[in-house]
Amino acid sequence: MASDLKNFYDENGYVILEKIFTDKEADHFNKCIRRHANNSFAALINPDRYESLFDQDERPKSDITLSEIKETSSLARSIMTDKRMSDILDQFHKTKTVGLSSQFIFKEAYSDYSAQAWRPHQDNFYPKNKNAAYITLNWFLKDADKENGTIYCYPGTHKLDLLPAEDNISFREKIGNHPGSECEIPDEFKNKKTDIIIPGNSVVVLNGNCIHGSYPNNSNRSRPWFSSCYISEGEEFHIGKSSKRKIINLK
Repeated sequence: MASDLKNFYDENGYVILEKIFTDKEADHFNKCIRRHANNSFAALINPDRYESLFDQDERPKSDITLSEIKETSSLARSIMTDKRMSDILDQFHKTKTVGLSSQFIFKEAYSDYSAQAWRPHQDNFYPKNKNAAYITLNWFLKDADKENGTIYCYPGTHKLDLLPAEDNISFREKIGNHPGSECEIPDEFKNKKTDIIIPGNSVVVLNGNCIHGSYPNNSNRSRPWFSSCYISEGEEFHIGKSSKRKIINLK
C-alpha cells in the first residue's frame, strides 16, 4: 500500500493520507486555533510562531489570551515538526527536509472569506526554489468537497518547471478578491483538472510545483486547513514579505 501511494504521488504530484493524526487531535487543534480568528475568519500566517499569532489575534490581550496564544503556537509547531509529519516527508520527499512556514485557512461558512477561491497557481512560486524542492503537508481537519471549497489540481504538472505567473496578493487580500498568483495552464493539462475530495482528518501531500486552486465555500460547513511548508535542507528560497520563511529544524 505504501508503495502504491508513493507511485501515485510521483505520477500526480499529490496524495491523500488519512488518519495520520487522531480525530481527537484534529478536533483539539481546530478548537484551539479558532480562538484566534478575527470576525472575518481571515487566514493566519505562521500560527506556529508566538509573535506572529500574537500580532494577528485581535482580542484584548490579557493573561488568559496570552496563555492561549502560547498554547496554540506551541501546538502548531509541534504538529509541523511531529515525527509523523517528518516520516511523510521521508517517504515522499526523499531528502533531508526543514520547515519554512505555516498557514491556517478557516474557509468558515458564511464568513467574509467563505467565497474566497484560490486561482490556479504553483505554491513554489512564492519561495521560488529553482530545483522543485518545496513541498507542503496540508492537514484538512474536516471533510472537504466541491460544495464547501475543496482544492483541485492538474495532475502531472509537478513535473513542470516554475511557470510565469501574476504576482497577486495571497494573504489578507481584500475581501471579495481571489488570491493565488495565477499561472497559465499548459494546453496538454487543461483537460486534466481534478477535484480532490478529502475525508476529514487527512493530510494532503502536495508538490510545490503542482498547479492547484480551490473553490468557494457555498455550504453551511467550514473547511479548516493547516498548511505546513517545507524545503530540502540547503536549498535557496525567498523569505517573503508575509510568510517570512525561515529554517525550522524538524524533530
